This record gives sequence, C-alpha cells and structure tokens, in this order.
Amino acid sequence: MDKNLNVQHLANVKEEGLRYITLPAFSEFPEIVAGFTTRFGGVSTGEFATLNLSFTRSDDKSNVFENYRLLSEDLGVPLNNMVLSYQTHSKNVMTVSKEHSGMGLVTDRTYTDTDGLITDETSLMLVTHYADCVPLYFYDPFKKVAGLTHSGWKGTLQDIAGETIKKMRDVYGCNPENIRAAFGPHIRNCCFEVDVDVAGEFAKIDYAKGHIFSRNDGKWMIDLENIIIESLKRQGLREDNIFRCNICTKCHKEIFFSHRGSRGKSGTAAAFIMIKE
Repeated sequence: MDKNLNVQHLANVKEEGLRYITLPAFSEFPEIVAGFTTRFGGVSTGEFATLNLSFTRSDDKSNVFENYRLLSEDLGVPLNNMVLSYQTHSKNVMTVSKEHSGMGLVTDRTYTDTDGLITDETSLMLVTHYADCVPLYFYDPFKKVAGLTHSGWKGTLQDIAGETIKKMRDVYGCNPENIRAAFGPHIRNCCFEVDVDVAGEFAKIDYAKGHIFSRNDGKWMIDLENIIIESLKRQGLREDNIFRCNICTKCHKEIFFSHRGSRGKSGTAAAFIMIKE
C-alpha cells in the first residue's frame, strides 16, 4: 500500500465535509494519532470559512475556540491535552512535557519562537499551523518519540527539519535510522513561485541547488519537499522511512487553506500528532 499522501486520499473529503485527513505513513502504528485539518466543519465565516484554527488572524476568537472544541470532539482528545506552537518562522524546536498541557489554547504559553515540538509523553497532542507551509511529522517507534515541525521557506532555509532530528537524537537518544518522517499538504513546486532574492538564498545551500528552477519571466520555482528530504537524509534518515505528500494546498484551495491561493485572505489549518497511552 502506498503510504505517501496522494490526491486520491481527498476523494470524499469535500463531499462529506471531513474536518481532517489522516496520514497513511503511520497506519501501522496504532498508538499514533496524526492528521491535517481541512477547511470544513467549523463555525468561522467569510475568508476564514469554516475551520480556521489560528488565534492570530482577525477571526473571532470564540469561533476559533469552538473550532478546536469540534476537532477535540472528533478526535476524542481533550483541549487540555493539546499543546500549540508559537510560530515565528524560526528553527527552534521545543521538548514538550505534561507541564505544557493546554498551552496556547486553554492556558497561556510559557514559550515563544517555537516552530517545532517533540515529546515522548503519551496523551499530549502536538499542534502546529499552516496555510501553505510544509508540515513535517516524525515518529521513532523504538523510543516512542513524536515530533511535529512547521517548515516554511524561511524554516527550510534554516534547516528546521535537521534541527528536529538533532533534538530527537540529543534529548531522547533516537537513532535517525529508526525515525519515520512524513509530509502533510503544502504548497508544492508547481505553485511555489519566488523572486530572485529568495531563490538566491536557496542557491547558497549545496543540497538545494538541484531543486530551484528558473522561469522565462524572471520568477523562480522552489521544490521545498525535495530540499527537506535531502536535509533529512543528511541527518541519517533512511529514504524508505520518508513519506511524501503529493497534495498541493494552492491547487486544492477549496479543501485546504492557502495563503497564496486566496491572495492572503485565508484561515489557517492545523497539523497534529499524538502518542496514545
């Protein structure tokens, strides 16, 4: 069975108004709950319709909280068990413990500048946010360690994916060869258009050079997924433990929030992962 996320996984999402899709990469691990939210089944309106999960937009906060409550009900995970990132396009990865339960949602955060979360605690759901950037899911089934990382183009330049693997290794003793990594829906190389200055920054990275493509109109296209895969392999991940996502959020902006697809007027999706007890 193909464990990469593909367009066929979206077959009934819109018709049934599903709030999230699951990741086939982790289907053999019954202890793992992992998914990515759609834009369906919430209470937000207008450009945030309907399952906006970001408190940083101008959406009514009571609507966002209700959206989390609905997701919590679907997943059977209490709001107190969720831990939300504090994303600033950094390369910072935080170790999450029980003391962080509910932070960013039902209690104030004690942290800032955090785009990656890792934990070995059960019943703690890690949550990060997206509207085109790359969601990265990690699980070491031997050490029972999960991770979730937000890698936009700035985070990819800073190699937050590599930082996540280093932190899993240094804090929990994970062997990179045992770590499974999976991509969630994101803007793909078909749609991720940048100017020459951004392309020039990627050209400074040896392993990124083969994944930057110029166009006749002076614009450049960047393949973030393959750049991140190169980084993960350099950290010791096996290629057969890395699972792609062939779903572009901009191409499927009717199903997922897309900053570029909506010209900046968009809600925000969430990625989540949890180790069950």
